[in-house]
Order: sequence, then structure tokens, then C-alpha cells
Amino acid sequence: MKTFKTRAFTLVEILVVCGIVSVFLGTAIMLFTNFRRSYSRSEGTAVLMQDGALFLARLRTDLNNAVIAPDASGGTPAQLNTTPDQLSFMVYSSREAKTLPVVYRYLAEENGGSIFRREGSEKERELIKDRVASLTWQTELERFLEPESTGSGTLRLSIGLDIKLKMKSGDEKPFSLKTSIFPARLNRQLNSP
Repeated sequence: MKTFKTRAFTLVEILVVCGIVSVFLGTAIMLFTNFRRSYSRSEGTAVLMQDGALFLARLRTDLNNAVIAPDASGGTPAQLNTTPDQLSFMVYSSREAKTLPVVYRYLAEENGGSIFRREGSEKERELIKDRVASLTWQTELERFLEPESTGSGTLRLSIGLDIKLKMKSGDEKPFSLKTSIFPARLNRQLNSP
């Protein structure tokens, strides 16, 4: 009679292999989760940077076209007006060949505010939706005088902007942008005789 010798794994060998495989799987799952989390965070930061850059580009363009224009009653010129939730000024529109009022409005909300823009009688458009953690803007008028000068000097108007953008969800810190914008055309008008 022939006897067959069977080869098989022992229980200890099976347990060792299962332990090694579970360590590899645990490491792979942890790496994948960390990769996904960091990708999501970097994608969120990129979206915030893009929103901030587009908002700043639009605001810079409008402020470079800002002018001193008399108000509707022909009275004193209306210039830059700021409140904590609104920035308004007049711009020259080459499309319509006249000056139009532009209003930027900040609507603060607990989960993230929004920024709106309205030009002339057009409908208000939302530039940044539910991502503004905080926003402050302020105007500053500086006068530069030459030493021992009898003239009025040079005026320079600037708008200081400090905006913090955040993602709707997640524990990432808000993305902060700080800048000063100098309306070129408006400053030329302020200094023209």
C-alpha cells in the first residue's frame, strides 16, 4: 500500500501570514486616507486662492477705472464710500461711455459670508459665495508735501483690503489676503489742477 505524504500549512504559519497581511493592509489604508485628506485640503486651498484672485482682479480693475464724478444733483463729487459691509464708488464705463456707480457688498453669515457686486442698474452678482470668514476695507487719503514747500502737495488715495476665506467644511485655517490698492485714475484726478 502506498502512503501519500500531504503537505499543508500549520496553524501558526497561517496566523503569521494573516498578521503580516493585516499590517500591510492597515498601512495601505492609512496612507490612502492621508493622501485623500491632503489632496482635499490642497484642492480647497486652490479654490480659495482662485476665488480670492478673481475677486481682487475684479476690484482692481474697477478701482483703476474709478473717477470723481458729480452726483445726480450736480452737487459735491461722490468719491469712495466705505462702510463695514459696503464699498461704493463711480467708474467710467467705456462700454456705455458714462460714469456708473459700482457697489461691492459683503453679507456676513455665521458659516461663511458672501461678496456681491452691482454696476449701475444691473442685477447684483455674487462673486464669492459662503466662503468669506471676514472682510475689512478702508480708505486712506495721504498728503505728501515737499520740505519747505508752499504748494498743496500730492494726494494719494488708497484702499486697504483684508479678507479671510475659508472652506465650508473642514478644520483648515482661513486663507488670508491683505493688500492695498491705489486707484490710478482717481489719484490723477485728485492731483490735477
